Formats: sequence, C-alpha cells, structure tokens
Amino acid sequence: MTPYLVGPDGLRVEPVELRVDTVHWLFARMIEPAARPGEVWYRVTRHGHALGTGYYQLDQLQEIVDLAELRAPADAGEETA
Repeated sequence: MTPYLVGPDGLRVEPVELRVDTVHWLFARMIEPAARPGEVWYRVTRHGHALGTGYYQLDQLQEIVDLAELRAPADAGEETA
C-alpha cells in the first residue's frame, strides 16, 4: 500500500490510523470527539498546508476530494501532480 496518494495542484491524501497519544489522535478528537483508536482517517494537504480541518473520515473525504483524481506518486518524494 502506498503511504499516500497525490492529486492535482499539490493535493496529498495520507491515510492515518488513530493511535492514542499521537497528533493524529488529538486532531481527530478535536474534530470528532467520538473518534476511536484504530480508525483510519485521512490527512489532506495542499502544497503542505492542511486543507480545511486537515483530517477527514472517508465519507467526508469523498465530499471534498474527487477520489478519481488521486493516484500513487510517480516518485517516492513526489508531492504534487
């Protein structure tokens, strides 16, 4: 599995598994207090900056990103499409 996907105009979508005492857990709990350890959320950035709240569940991600435009990066360090 690719650690992240890229899209147009510097979009980057990275799946993150929520673990207690991590920054991902902190942000997810601020957005959704019912978030649970082990859930997979998606960190979304554009040119390195958080897009909106920065962390989304899959159903929310589908509302803000055209999933058909996401792809695996061509190079390991590729950040933009």
